[in-house]
Amino acid sequence: MVSYLKPLVRWSNGIAIRYDETKLMFDPVGENPLVSDVFITHAHYNHSGGFEFPAQTKYSTKESREIYETDRRRKIGNWQQVRCGRRLKLGQVEVEAHDAGHMLGAVQYEVITPEENLVYTGHINFTDTLLTSAAEVAPCNMLIIDTSSASHSLMPQPRESVIADIVKWALECVRDRRIPAFEVDPIGGAQELVRIFNTWTEMPVIVHPRIARINRVYENNGVGLRYADASTDEASKIFEESGCVVLVPKRTDLTRYGNFRTAYVSGWARIDRYQDQKIFPLSDQADFGQLLRYVEEARPHSVLTCLGGRASEAFAHLVTKRLGIAAKPLVTESARFVAPSAKVDQERITRCQEFLLEVMQTPDFTYEKGDLMALGMNRGFKRTEVEETLRRLTISGVVKYSKIVDGYRLS
Repeated sequence: MVSYLKPLVRWSNGIAIRYDETKLMFDPVGENPLVSDVFITHAHYNHSGGFEFPAQTKYSTKESREIYETDRRRKIGNWQQVRCGRRLKLGQVEVEAHDAGHMLGAVQYEVITPEENLVYTGHINFTDTLLTSAAEVAPCNMLIIDTSSASHSLMPQPRESVIADIVKWALECVRDRRIPAFEVDPIGGAQELVRIFNTWTEMPVIVHPRIARINRVYENNGVGLRYADASTDEASKIFEESGCVVLVPKRTDLTRYGNFRTAYVSGWARIDRYQDQKIFPLSDQADFGQLLRYVEEARPHSVLTCLGGRASEAFAHLVTKRLGIAAKPLVTESARFVAPSAKVDQERITRCQEFLLEVMQTPDFTYEKGDLMALGMNRGFKRTEVEETLRRLTISGVVKYSKIVDGYRLS
């Protein structure tokens, strides 16, 4: 007779799930040599670090892989595709992907064991957008829910109202003979903004070359978008005619162009402070209320919250109190940091520190960890070197880490 086995869930540089001898890792932020299979929910930097692991087998949708390869401009090896609704057999468990509603290729993962099933959400969006449908609910025994967006308001501005404000502001800029420029996440957020202006206006949309590369992945997967790459002659002609909209990645400096008016588009806009910059709180992640509704519909026996800091604790408390479901946070603040490498090149760490501090010049501004990692690696530093540099800067008190946004700001 087979004895009852209970899956073990813990934080180990990612969401680690073990059932007997089967070990799986989800959205890892650091390598674990004891786990050979890693699952990636979507292509955003703070969830796709597992793509860089050379030895492990990486699992994701083909769309997530294409976005990552296009944005990073390098190929991924040792990869296997997952498809929504199809199960993969790994050791003593099966894994099935479900649509997360977050962005192209984003999924949740359900782990099915002989005794019970678990669901890890990653980032989800529990409402329809112009490009995605609301996340699929997968009923489960245990729900491991990413609550990093739980800080979003319980009483958010209606999505349709935010879109209307974006379009109105852009039209007002054009009327004043200024070019409206939106700082936006180049993956996910930018593509929805393109669709917004394609749908509600006749204004040409010009996008930063990095955004254009991601747009082409969307187009290759059946998502129609009308835009011009800013590096092309077509875009130059549109600029001359005026009346266009410009989309650039977050923190692109357009201050030297006097004819631009800039706005920041993000679900985090209500949390971070952007001084006098126009902000629009358009999110591609579920807010506190949507996450709570998702838990209610999933009907789990227990809930583990993760990646949300204090918001994660508050969310777990409310789930227990309001829904009567046992809930608690999975990780602590300190668990987000990767252990220092046993051997590091001190000279390279010093150079990396100088570079990051040169980047982080704006006081009271939180720089997302994914962006700092990307900038450091594009500069030629290894992921482990950037991780170690951020760890040292945090310990020394030069920067402060915010778990809510998974980012750093100058002390």
